[in-house]
Amino acid sequence: MLEKQEETVFYGSRRIRKRSFIRYFPILSLCWCWFLFLGYSPLTQAEQPSEYRLKVAFLYNFSAYTEWPSLPDQFLNLCIYGEDPFGENLQHLQYKKAHEHEILVRHTRNTEDLPGCQIVFITRSSIDNLSDIIKQLDEMPILTIADTPGASQQGVILNMAIKEGKVTFEANVAIAKRNRLKLSSQLLRFATEVYQ
Repeated sequence: MLEKQEETVFYGSRRIRKRSFIRYFPILSLCWCWFLFLGYSPLTQAEQPSEYRLKVAFLYNFSAYTEWPSLPDQFLNLCIYGEDPFGENLQHLQYKKAHEHEILVRHTRNTEDLPGCQIVFITRSSIDNLSDIIKQLDEMPILTIADTPGASQQGVILNMAIKEGKVTFEANVAIAKRNRLKLSSQLLRFATEVYQ
């Protein structure tokens, strides 16, 4: 997007109008989005956010920048499968809106509950069961997310990691397409690896 800006500059007794164009790019800043989304006060060095506090903000961005073929009437169900690593940080997501739907956080250890979810976070405690989960959810419009090395290559759509103290993620676009999900190009530009 271009915005025209005009200013008057004086050179001696001459007045010259100077026109310039400022270019603005809409940028999704996943590095700082946690700060804007969670609404915390500025952090001092002693108050660095925890890993899972940051990952909660990424979960929100993942839901906001994914398109489903259809959504239920009221809620966007985010299911945490396995032992919950987020703790109280998840309260920031409960009833937050994405796609005009309130996010409803649910916890389960039962794979039979997963088809009723739009987003499934597969915790490290349940990663041994990953191939069965992927097989069960194959071709369903469900966004799968994990934070375990190698999970994207095994069929998880978005896989988070920590590198040099920052949250990064990989994206498996091939699985997303097979599950009839569209990941925004704004999101994908921040991925460290995109599997086609």
